Amino acid sequence: PAMRGRAVDKALRNGPLTHGQREAVKLILTDPDRVVGVQGYAGTGKTKMLRRARALLEKRGYEVRGLAPSASAARTLEAEAGIGSETLQRFLARNAGVARGRLTRGGEKKMRAAYGKTALVVDEGSLASTREMRELLRISEVLRLPRVVLVGDAKQLDAVDAGKPFAQLQAAGMKTATMNEIMRQRDQDLKAAVEATLAGDVRRAFDKLGSNVAEVKPDNLAGAAAARWLALPPEARANAGLMAPSHAIREKINAIVRERLVRDGVVRGPSFLTERLVSRGYTNPEKSLAANYSPGDVVAFHRPYKRLGVEKGDELRVAGVDHANDAVILEGKDGGEVRWEPGRLAARTGGVEVYRVEHMELRQGDKVRWTRNDPELGLMNSQAAEVLSVRDKRVTFRIEDGRILDMTSDDSQLRHVDRAWASTVHAFQGRTVDTVIAAMEANHPDLTNQKTLYVEISRARDRAELVTDDAKALRERLEAATGERIAALEATGEGKDVSIGAGKQNEATQAMERRTPVMEKNRSDRGLEL
Repeated sequence: PAMRGRAVDKALRNGPLTHGQREAVKLILTDPDRVVGVQGYAGTGKTKMLRRARALLEKRGYEVRGLAPSASAARTLEAEAGIGSETLQRFLARNAGVARGRLTRGGEKKMRAAYGKTALVVDEGSLASTREMRELLRISEVLRLPRVVLVGDAKQLDAVDAGKPFAQLQAAGMKTATMNEIMRQRDQDLKAAVEATLAGDVRRAFDKLGSNVAEVKPDNLAGAAAARWLALPPEARANAGLMAPSHAIREKINAIVRERLVRDGVVRGPSFLTERLVSRGYTNPEKSLAANYSPGDVVAFHRPYKRLGVEKGDELRVAGVDHANDAVILEGKDGGEVRWEPGRLAARTGGVEVYRVEHMELRQGDKVRWTRNDPELGLMNSQAAEVLSVRDKRVTFRIEDGRILDMTSDDSQLRHVDRAWASTVHAFQGRTVDTVIAAMEANHPDLTNQKTLYVEISRARDRAELVTDDAKALRERLEAATGERIAALEATGEGKDVSIGAGKQNEATQAMERRTPVMEKNRSDRGLEL
């Protein structure tokens, strides 16, 4: 432990923390187990708690590092909690050799010394998959990290990839502090609706939302959501979240919003046409089937593959498909053909992403977001930007961090851009705004559930509006669909009473290795921002 309990109590005695925040800080600093958890409901002040924990850890000589399952969450953790952060995926890739037991004895000793006083904080823990959590636990065990803190909310959306390890670790006995004093909502009816949703009381939540649940014709769901956002004063739009359950509805909302803003002169001036890449949302098994590729698709390689003559970052267009031999024919960089069997190389291990191609117009006033990281330009996936001007075949952006960036058609990052007025629910998790306007399909079999409702309305401080195609059917569907994912460990009765103390953490790792969840949904169906 970094501190004794009495010392923590003394340090926090006169501070502005809630009871739940104090208990979380105390657990992080005093518990003897290597891995501990913080279950913090939406709006309970997890970031404020982490700022205080970081300060106390650093005062005792610890280096605090942050990890998060998305670039936007990592950026928020660093900016708001003061914890230097990166994505969980990047950390795992850099330490893949550690997770797979490839360290030499000398390398192991050196890395253990380097991490001897490191505390890892994993934010948005509910979005980490079983595979990611398993590798993180392996790495923390091999390197003998003194502290790993898993912070999240098991009531919010789970990982798009297989598993719900954050909830399972809590159920298995991980020491966990609970923060349940909600402070975000300034409107008391909205706060009551959030609390009712947490309790599974959908009827009471709908009663508290009242007239903010609007029913429209099914073919007008996107239009009605867009119209409500457009009806806000321009200054209020900047602090209003416009959410959609799926990419299809999100794209419709963005198109409607942009058409109106062009008509109003908000989006104006010369146009800049670019070719953008849209992820097909395939899982790794789907990427492994040649039949899922079409001529004109683009395959981006995340790692170098000498057998194919490709480097990390290469994006090759699909020229054709050899269905008889389950092979994809790619256009090589030198103009020749590259024959690739995705079932044998790269696809199954997540070494590629598959895109379809479409054209996109950019004009002054457009709001966009990046859909991949670009370290050279200092851009991160999901980071927002506004088009300031278009001239001389050049487009100028103002990035949300205030930087000004010029690009031409030769910049490959321009292929990884999307409209940003509306977001999917998954992408919005972790953000806070004054007003939320969310579209919900009454009977979507995968996306309409209590977890989605909770994330949608808990993002708002003052007002949350739901737009649906059938209010009565939506309420009935939500009462029946909790959104809880059943993992195979639960189905088989395994995974109970697993200790994750410093001495027995390996049991937790082994337990997660024995089973994976029953089904992995297509990412595009789940609405993840890719």
